[in-house]
Amino acid sequence: MYHSKQIDYFINQAFRIVLEEFFEDFLPTKELVPFCIVARDYYAKNHLCFDEPIPLLFAYKNLKIYHLKPLIKALIELLNDVGLRLDYIILENEGLAYMSEQELLNSLIQMRFISGSKLLFKDSKARVNLTLKKHLNSLALNLFKPCELAFLKQDFNIQKADGGLQDLRNLDNLLTLFKKDSFNYALSFISEKNFSELRLAGEFLLSFKSALNLQNQKDNDEFRLENAQDLANLMYKREKKNLKAKENLVQKILNSMHTISLYNAFLIKQIQNEFLQKKEKQYHFSSFLEALQFLNSLKDEPHNLDINLVFALKEMPFLKEENEKALELFKGFFERKHCFFILKILLDSGKLKELFKPMIRFLSNEESDYCFDVEAFVMLEEFEKANLVLKENALLKLVILFSGVKEENELAKGGVFRAFCAKFKLENKELELGLKLYKNFNALKELVEKEDIYNPLIISALLSKLENLKTLELLTLLTKIKAQISHASPFFYKALDKLLINAKCGFEDANLLEESTRRVKKEQILKRTKAFLDLSPLLQDKITHIKSNLFLIKNSFEDIIKIAQIAHNQDFKFWLNTESNLSLEIICQKDFKIEYFLYALSEFNLIFMSFYELFNDKIYLKFEYENIINQTHKEKLLTLLNTNLNLSHKRKIKKPIIKKDEVKFDLNYSKTYAKLNLNTKDQQGLMAFVMNIFRGYDLHLSTAKIQTIRQRTRNSFIFEKNEALLQNQNKIINSLISE
Repeated sequence: MYHSKQIDYFINQAFRIVLEEFFEDFLPTKELVPFCIVARDYYAKNHLCFDEPIPLLFAYKNLKIYHLKPLIKALIELLNDVGLRLDYIILENEGLAYMSEQELLNSLIQMRFISGSKLLFKDSKARVNLTLKKHLNSLALNLFKPCELAFLKQDFNIQKADGGLQDLRNLDNLLTLFKKDSFNYALSFISEKNFSELRLAGEFLLSFKSALNLQNQKDNDEFRLENAQDLANLMYKREKKNLKAKENLVQKILNSMHTISLYNAFLIKQIQNEFLQKKEKQYHFSSFLEALQFLNSLKDEPHNLDINLVFALKEMPFLKEENEKALELFKGFFERKHCFFILKILLDSGKLKELFKPMIRFLSNEESDYCFDVEAFVMLEEFEKANLVLKENALLKLVILFSGVKEENELAKGGVFRAFCAKFKLENKELELGLKLYKNFNALKELVEKEDIYNPLIISALLSKLENLKTLELLTLLTKIKAQISHASPFFYKALDKLLINAKCGFEDANLLEESTRRVKKEQILKRTKAFLDLSPLLQDKITHIKSNLFLIKNSFEDIIKIAQIAHNQDFKFWLNTESNLSLEIICQKDFKIEYFLYALSEFNLIFMSFYELFNDKIYLKFEYENIINQTHKEKLLTLLNTNLNLSHKRKIKKPIIKKDEVKFDLNYSKTYAKLNLNTKDQQGLMAFVMNIFRGYDLHLSTAKIQTIRQRTRNSFIFEKNEALLQNQNKIINSLISE
């Protein structure tokens, strides 16, 4: 409001200056000049945000005595000179009656006088109103957009997202178009309290849009979670109830957008029904308990959104004396084949918090597209679509819902889960299974993305937590559903399947967890295969003396023989595989400068690296990327990589910015391996620089996991322990960090 009034002031002053310049001593009053300046669209509602284009209408009457076009041109130039970005329409007053429906819809439903002739403004507004009435039916159809209470993402376009500014402004247009008197038309359908809730949500979103523009110093509609802290500082957001300032801001934004989405969907439906004289089912419940009983009586099948039902539940007070019976009904929802739509109605109406108090709405999650609570619901929807027939279905749905509850440690998780499930009166066996699944909900994902899934200590730790194969299989199912909603790469699924096989082997035979034992068993089987027996005795001997245990453990018999044959016959070879995601494989001498290859491929998202010592001082390296490319792109890459083999034309690798607290070394990762964690800002050439440092200290890298989320890369490097690593730990860290 303040910003809009300030812009009004600038426009009035500019108009006064232009009039004085044109008329000098013969200056008439503004009323006598047949010209007016009109705010339109969101500016007319005083909803103009900082650095947004200013929607204006310059209306004039074409009288011969006045030569207005040069005056209008001079006014526009002056407004541009003071830095105002105009989105203007110039129209002769008679032409207002001939505007197209689209122009009316986008421009002139909202009009507010700023300066000039009030008489001309009244005449212009009357002409527009007549045209609006003439086109009312077709305009209404454009504004009656079907609304769904969609799942809100943490990164969003503030204009186009569900509950964004387009929804807010579309609703304003509808309420203006159909109003019958000066009384706000929305109050025909909602209470003053409801309207105040909608207004406050809209005002906050407009303030946030201004902050977004201020931060970017331009009109910007895209919000990214990684910028939340800077925006929180700009808007003076404070920490609150164990929430960081940026979490507090994101929660407020998404709550406001959900409120706008809810009221937008409800009011559009009511206005449409009244306009079309259509009657829909209205819901009237005497108590919240009766509303739950109604939900329970619905047929056990997927249902479409009924905004009237959502709103009826929203308005229904929750009484403490209903709590016990309400929880009994709530438990029954999970036992239905289709409970997602019921839980979604409870979530959208704001009543889920009465039945499921552990969940906090819109708590930001840096490793997902969605907040914790929303991600749980997206998973629940995907789970029901899978149509699984498991006796643990009800428990799994409850665990999925609990995955939206953020607790800092296992003890807190256990306390919250046990306290809630005590109300559900679960059997002890069911309770313990649910608790294991909840505590380890992200365990498999973390292992695949950050750990060596062949490391016996890692597998042992996982098995000790899960205790039995059934828990492992159910956890794998939940992990795959989460991977589906986050659009995980094909590599993730392959690695998850390998982890499952390794873990199953661990349950079946504890001895298989020992690396040397696993190598011996794999070798014994390999030696009996026809492909191995067909090799020369010299190559057979070289394969059995390959230095890396993990090379033999991780790779198939076919790949072991193929790679050994290439290494036996050639000192260097590389090839690209593009069947699914892009991968680069290299066989080379130990001193090969791999960092230059990595620099050439730095535009791609590297997610996994493997390094194995073979024989004759040769190594085999494999780099897997998330990207999928076509044959043409593959050929261009091959040309680029071949060019990079000419070491005399290498560019110098730029040192990235890595802070001291972003590097952590764990020398006690296992008996034979050490681990280095790197959590820093993603930068071009980062991996090439890191690999250059590792090569300089003669470190033997076994495996690396690369994960990049929201412009930060979280990497784990696992090295074989050698003398160079043990003696140079501090030097390695100092070489990596830039400050």
